[in-house]
Amino acid sequence: MRLNNNHDIELSGNRIARIVKDDADAYRKEAEQQCLCLLKCEEGESFVDYTHGVPWFNRILGLPAQYLDVATAIIRQKLSELPTVKKVVQVSLEVNGRNMGGKFRVQAKDGSVTTGEF
Repeated sequence: MRLNNNHDIELSGNRIARIVKDDADAYRKEAEQQCLCLLKCEEGESFVDYTHGVPWFNRILGLPAQYLDVATAIIRQKLSELPTVKKVVQVSLEVNGRNMGGKFRVQAKDGSVTTGEF
C-alpha cells in the first residue's frame, strides 16, 4: 500500500493505491515509506510483529542529550534491519527542549538514495 504525506492510506479513485514495481522510483519510495513507518512506531506497538518499531520510550527518550550517539546507533540498527534498505547512509537527531526529531538518508536495495524527516 502507498501512504500519503499524512501517513494515511492513499486512495486512487475509490481503490487503495499501491507502490507499483514497474515505477522507476518504486524501490526508493518503498524504502522511504518503510523507514517512516518504522520510525513512527514504538517497538512492541504492532500486534503483528513486536520487534517492529523503535524503542523510543524504553531506550531513547530518557537518555540525556549528551548520549545522542547511543540513540543514533539504535535508530541506525533498526533501519538497517528493514528488507528494503541496503545501507544506512546518515541519521541525525535534533533535540529541542522536550522534543526530538531527526532526518535519515538510506540507500535502497536498487542503489537509489532516499531521505526523510521524523
